[in-house]
Amino acid sequence: MYACSAVLCKKGLELGSGTIRSLVFSNFIMSACFLPYPFLSDQPFLPNDLIVGACLGFLFFAGQFFCFLALKNGEASLITPIMGSKPIFVALFLLVHGLSTEQVTWEIWLASTLAALAIALLCWPSKDTKTSWFALALALATAATFGLLDSLVPHFTHQSSPLNVLFFVFGSVGIFSLCLIPYTEGKFISRRKNADSWMWTSAIFMGGQAVLMSIAIGLYQVPTAANVFYACRGLWAVLLIAWLGKKMQINESGSSPSTITRRGIGACILIFGVWLTSDP
Repeated sequence: MYACSAVLCKKGLELGSGTIRSLVFSNFIMSACFLPYPFLSDQPFLPNDLIVGACLGFLFFAGQFFCFLALKNGEASLITPIMGSKPIFVALFLLVHGLSTEQVTWEIWLASTLAALAIALLCWPSKDTKTSWFALALALATAATFGLLDSLVPHFTHQSSPLNVLFFVFGSVGIFSLCLIPYTEGKFISRRKNADSWMWTSAIFMGGQAVLMSIAIGLYQVPTAANVFYACRGLWAVLLIAWLGKKMQINESGSSPSTITRRGIGACILIFGVWLTSDP
């Protein structure tokens, strides 16, 4: 679902939906997907739910903001591999604060490292790509912020009702996103013909994948393993671009044989990492 959202968003951006504008609308849709959560919970709201939810929501919002700045200042093909280090940060933070019930075994450490390596191979830039160290630092900050978030969610969601806490986490993301509206490209509300259809469809997929990840991490408390599986989004995005890119008329350059080989090796490494975490 994340890969579908990324491909659809790419098309919308090429047609002029606006980067910050797309991010804000995506966050609004994502927040709306969590509106049913309180009705599914068998516990009332607690004051601590709002405080914890807002703090974790700010981490999510900050991670997305760093991600936007990284992509704005650098090449996506160079930034994406750095963001693939997120599973390692999850395992590292779990080890440091020890708040999660998930045991960080050597298989998970190895799988996390393999996931980052696989994404680097899948998305490694061409030789003529210019390196922006500022963008790389922002990408690293993105991975670290989301890693910290995913390492904290399992603990704090189970201090109360996980559904209530997750409701406030993603509800606050929508509220924080209001701060970005003045910085959107052009008019925020006015519909942009052709571009907005892709943007809204992308946002729906993004909201759906957020719900699935929140269930895996917040309810089942497996942040590191879930993030290694989540790293597969890079492979799915490559496959979708190869399959639908030309049909959707997305501006993608042709891949050289060496790039295809490198991505194939990366995919195999990633699958092995997923297999390591799937063994109970």
